[in-house]
Amino acid sequence: MADPVDNTVAKTQGFVEQLTGDPLLQLALKITIGITLLLIGLRIARWLANTERRVLLRAHVDVILAEFLRNITYAAFLVLLLFTALELSGFPTATLVAVLGTAGIAIGLALKDSLAHIAAGVVLIVLRPFRVGDKVNIANQEGTIEGVYIFQTRLHAADNRNIVLMNGAVLAAPIVNYSLSAKRRAGIVLMLRADGDLKQALAIAREVAAKSACVDQDPPPEATITEISERGVTLSLGVWCNTGDVDTLRSDLLVRLHEAFAKHDIALAQATPAPAPGKMP
Repeated sequence: MADPVDNTVAKTQGFVEQLTGDPLLQLALKITIGITLLLIGLRIARWLANTERRVLLRAHVDVILAEFLRNITYAAFLVLLLFTALELSGFPTATLVAVLGTAGIAIGLALKDSLAHIAAGVVLIVLRPFRVGDKVNIANQEGTIEGVYIFQTRLHAADNRNIVLMNGAVLAAPIVNYSLSAKRRAGIVLMLRADGDLKQALAIAREVAAKSACVDQDPPPEATITEISERGVTLSLGVWCNTGDVDTLRSDLLVRLHEAFAKHDIALAQATPAPAPGKMP
């Protein structure tokens, strides 16, 4: 007489073998493993990419380069994870690679501009015409550099606008970096009336600049008459200061000049009124 326990074990083993031999169950198991790997891999890829960025920053690598390499590493891990998950799920990746290879030429031609932006981003990283936090003017767009990404460069404007420029456009446009040098020359141009005392106006401009704590006295401030026309006399004042003080200094000098000129009866030239509609100027 057969042992009931042995019969139960045999039936259980037979059920397990039948269950595991089911093609649908095997497919579902492979898909589950692939999805699990993908979800876990995404967290690992993000952690590895962020760790790479921190290591590069500790090695005093430029912030833009560290962020750019971090994005490249993360994208490479995503591609590797996707192909691994498809392989474990039973999807024929060899066929996929062949199809992608065949379509690669067409995709490359269609995305040649995008690939050009990637190449331009690499060139910007290598040449480093600016760094994160620099105040720049690119293609007549002024703002602070937030970073260079795979396809685009992002600026943050003073009025809280976010400006996105494609890397190719940045590389082709004139780039004015206001933060590259520690010192900058701030210029002020005023139009005075022609009947005023020009020598006194120049002396007042130099005195006002000399009394400002933000103005460097070496080289000394320069006040010159640059033009005399029917509209009036153009007075130009040029001073050197720290780069971060330019905007504040210009505002302060304008206020001081206005007060000093008014005190000595030196008047600004009146703007030429616009012609009335329908009349020739």
